[in-house]
Amino acid sequence: MWLFSVMNFVQFVILSFFYWTIIKHPTVKLIITWLPILVLGLCIADILKFEGFKSYNSISAGLKSGIIIAYGVIFFLQLLTDKEIMENAVYINTLSVFWYNSGIFIYFCSSFLFSISYNLIQAQEAEAAIKQSMVLTLISINYVVAIINMFLLYIGLTKTKRLGYADN
Repeated sequence: MWLFSVMNFVQFVILSFFYWTIIKHPTVKLIITWLPILVLGLCIADILKFEGFKSYNSISAGLKSGIIIAYGVIFFLQLLTDKEIMENAVYINTLSVFWYNSGIFIYFCSSFLFSISYNLIQAQEAEAAIKQSMVLTLISINYVVAIINMFLLYIGLTKTKRLGYADN
């Protein structure tokens, strides 16, 4: 499970960089710059002190999902209040980053529930069939939302402007 925590942190760093590039507010950009360092400290504390190497680190995974959700909300608010978009009469749904953000936001809204509850499901001492059905239900919901995420990312890719040499 420690490798999953490392991969989850790398995903957080990559998505933080993505949001750092698309969010315009300087204070939020500064916060996004420093958040991966703070989250790394929490991840290390979670692995070494709170939950350990052999369990799913739901504290740090839930925090990372919550922060990505906050990034998404901030970006949606930026799109709604951006004067440049309003002055140029650009529809928000024509922007590829809107679709990327939508897919990431929806995925992390569902994975947040998975992240914060997986250790609780593992710790239950109920019947194995009940525990297994709860895990399968959570994973199924996560997979369905991941499929929706892929569709939204594909729509975003279709909205991306082509470079001049790509028309051939």
